[in-house]
Amino acid sequence: MHSVKIKSDDNMNKKGIVYRYIAEEVLKDRKKKFNVRSIAREMRMAPDTVSNAVAPLKRIGAVEMHKRYFTLNDLDKLLAVWAVSRELYKDVIYKTYVKVKGVEEIEGKMPSGIAYTNYSGYVRLFGNDASSYSEVYVYATAKSINEIKKRFPQNTLTEKSDYSNLIVLNPDYILAEKIEDGSLEHSSVSMPQLYVDLWNTKEWYAYEFLKRLKPRIDEKYANAVLE
Repeated sequence: MHSVKIKSDDNMNKKGIVYRYIAEEVLKDRKKKFNVRSIAREMRMAPDTVSNAVAPLKRIGAVEMHKRYFTLNDLDKLLAVWAVSRELYKDVIYKTYVKVKGVEEIEGKMPSGIAYTNYSGYVRLFGNDASSYSEVYVYATAKSINEIKKRFPQNTLTEKSDYSNLIVLNPDYILAEKIEDGSLEHSSVSMPQLYVDLWNTKEWYAYEFLKRLKPRIDEKYANAVLE
């Protein structure tokens, strides 16, 4: 089993960055009205890149375009488009099997410079009212990946098994900055990122966490207002 080199920002899914920005703004600041150039400026990308990301949302009625702005009409559709295009396992930069009695031992030994996602992320935000789980998924910055490898050396469950219970993902440049400046709530990714990551996760109990997360997203979205 070999680790994967950290990819450059150029290989990141820029559409995903745009979708996450819109979804986070809706849930955090109760905002439904957006400007392409403002998003491009904040996310440090070309306006055409933002427009290309918004285009499929327009085709399915998730957003409505106006002369100087667009409005988000359907968060479910945005999350669906993002989830279908997300390829979580392509972002794996390190994975290993850690011999422990429970995942709490792995979580408790994590260094700084990470963001929890999937099951650990949900539990850190809401507690565990969904299901037991056996894997820890984290995003790790370039500064923290070497420390993770030291604390959790490469190992396998058996000689012929490729099962891993620690999966480390490469964050995009915006998420990496949030990790480094400590602005993430409880060191977890945001609710929209959590939803899309869980949607793309292979373990059967990911669905149990999704079932618990979705009503929380819906409740926040119901309070969004047009600004």
